[in-house]
Amino acid sequence: MTDEPLVLATIDRSDETWLSAAAIAAGAGLALDRVRAVLDSSAAVIVEAAPAGQPRYSTREHYRARTALVRRYLDALVFS
Repeated sequence: MTDEPLVLATIDRSDETWLSAAAIAAGAGLALDRVRAVLDSSAAVIVEAAPAGQPRYSTREHYRARTALVRRYLDALVFS
């Protein structure tokens, strides 16, 4: 069985838009290395640029649902 559905569900039910891999692992009840493997391979996962610290993760659907249109537009301008 793959861990991807559990990892994506953990992200999608979060009140936070962006989650660290450790927070996802804790919420899903999985080992951190298994969560990182899913985050690295899933096309549904997006990564927030975090040069000063650990990357944070979301899904495209969760990001759209939790982030205002203006903010998404500004993010697209800055990160494209």
